[in-house]
Amino acid sequence: MSQKKPRCVLLLQGPLSKYYARVAHHLRHSGCKTLKIHFCGSDVHDWDETDAVHFSGKPEHWALFLEAHIVAHGVTEILLHGDRRYYHQIAIGVAKRLGVTIIATELGYLRPDWMTVEYGGCSALSHFPQSRQELMAMSVPEARDEPQVLYPGKYWRIVQQELSFTFFNALHSRKFPNYLNHREEPRLQVYGGWFKARLLARRRRKEAAKLWRRLKECKAPFYLFALQLNGDFQIRDHSPFSSIYEAIEKVIASFARNAPDNTVLLLKSHPLEYRFAELARSVKEAGQKHGVTERMQLIHGGSVAELSSFALGLLTVNSSAGIEALEQGIPTCCILPTIYDIDGLTHQGDWEHFWQGPRAPDPQVFARFISVLKTTSQVRGSLYNTDGLEAAAKGTAEKIISLPGIQQRTKDASPPRLEKARKMGVTYDYFI
Repeated sequence: MSQKKPRCVLLLQGPLSKYYARVAHHLRHSGCKTLKIHFCGSDVHDWDETDAVHFSGKPEHWALFLEAHIVAHGVTEILLHGDRRYYHQIAIGVAKRLGVTIIATELGYLRPDWMTVEYGGCSALSHFPQSRQELMAMSVPEARDEPQVLYPGKYWRIVQQELSFTFFNALHSRKFPNYLNHREEPRLQVYGGWFKARLLARRRRKEAAKLWRRLKECKAPFYLFALQLNGDFQIRDHSPFSSIYEAIEKVIASFARNAPDNTVLLLKSHPLEYRFAELARSVKEAGQKHGVTERMQLIHGGSVAELSSFALGLLTVNSSAGIEALEQGIPTCCILPTIYDIDGLTHQGDWEHFWQGPRAPDPQVFARFISVLKTTSQVRGSLYNTDGLEAAAKGTAEKIISLPGIQQRTKDASPPRLEKARKMGVTYDYFI
C-alpha cells in the first residue's frame, strides 16, 4: 500500500507585505512543510520565517533552478502572487510539466476586504465555472459574512509598502544583480505622480462632484466605462490591448458606431490613477477621431456603485468594478472574459452589440455567483490593515489545506475561459 505524499508548499513572490510569511506560519502549524525563494531585497525584508533560499541567477536560468528545487525537496504545491509576473509564468510551465499544483493569490475579486486564492491561476486562467448551469448546480455551503467592511484599508499603508519595496531592493541589490522587476515604470516617476495626485485630490473630487451633478440634472442617458491602470497585468497580460489608451480608443470607436445618438460615454479613472493628462489626451484624441467629442466625459472621482446606478450599462475590460455594477442590477459588458462573465449576469456575444440592447443581470444568478465565489476562491482579509492581513493569511492557509477536491478537479482540466480569451487575442506564454 503506497503512502500518501507529504505536502510541501513552495512560496514564490507574494504581495508587498508579511502576508506570505504569515501564510507559511499557519501552513506549518497545520502540518505542511514550507519553503521560500527570494528574488529581491523586498522579499527578504517581508520574510521572517525559516527555509528560504535566494535566486540571484539570470532570468533564463530560473526554470532549471526551480525544477531542481522542486525535485530535491518534493514540492507538491507552489504558491505565488500575480500569475503573470515573469518568474511566475515560468513557474507555471515548470509546475505543469512536473505535475505540481499552482495556487495563485491576488487582491479579491470582491472589494474591499477580500483576497483571492485560486488553483491554477486567475482571470481567464481561473477554473471558476463559466456556465450558468454549472454555477447553479454547484453544491457549496452557504456563505455567511458580515456585509460591513471589517478591515478598512489605509492609503498610507499602500505608500509605505511601495516605498519599502524600492528601499529594500536597493539595499540588497548586490545580492540580486539580475532581478527582473515586474513593474515597468520607474518607481520615482510613479511616486512623483502619486504625490502630485494627492496634492490635487480635493480639487479633482470637487470637479467630479460638479460633473456628476450636471449629468444628473440634464438627465442625459449614459454608459459608464470603468478604466484600469495602464500598468495593471489585467491590461498588460490578461487583454490583447497594448495599453489602457488602446482600449479607450477601441471602446470610443465602438460607441461612435453603435450607441444611440443621444447617449454619452462617461469614462471613470481608477482610484490610484495619476496619469490624468495622458488619459484626458487619449479620450480627446479618440473622440475627435470618431466624431463624438461632445459625447465624451472623463471623471476622476465617485464610486462605481453610485455612478453605475444611473447608467444604461457598464463596460469593463476585466475589472472587479463589474461586480459592483452587477450588484446594483446594472447591465454589464465584459470586453474580455472575466470571472463573472456568465450567462444570466453579463452581456453575452459580441460586445459591440451591447450599446443597443443592454440586459440587466438575473438577481438569483448574481446571488448564487457571490455565494459560490466566496466559498471557493475568496478569503476575508486585507493587505492594508494589520488585523486584516492576519485574517487573510490564516484564511489562505485554511483554504489551501481544506480544498483538495478543487485541487484534484482542476489538475488536468483546461480553464473554461481560456479558449474564449485566446480567440479574443489574449496570449499566455509559458502556460501550456
